[in-house]
Amino acid sequence: MFTKPLTRQTITTLDTARDTDSINRLLIAAAISPRFCTTLLEDPQHALQAGFGGEGFPLSQIILDRLGSIRASSLPEFVFKLNEVLTGSSCTT
Repeated sequence: MFTKPLTRQTITTLDTARDTDSINRLLIAAAISPRFCTTLLEDPQHALQAGFGGEGFPLSQIILDRLGSIRASSLPEFVFKLNEVLTGSSCTT
């Protein structure tokens, strides 16, 4: 039985629990609406501000900033980059 922590490093994580619903709705909107998807890919900040179907996407500022910085040419690429941004991972090829 260990009584001392194995590490004392502070690990920073991004808590997206409160933003998950809005992120899901954002991706569904992009999947069902070619027009919204195009806007999301070309100008994510505008898409996030404009909303879809009369509804906005209430997201924390840090998530808004990170989503707005994603540049992708297709929805699958956007989702891949979104996953990288949210998990803090980065894959290079």
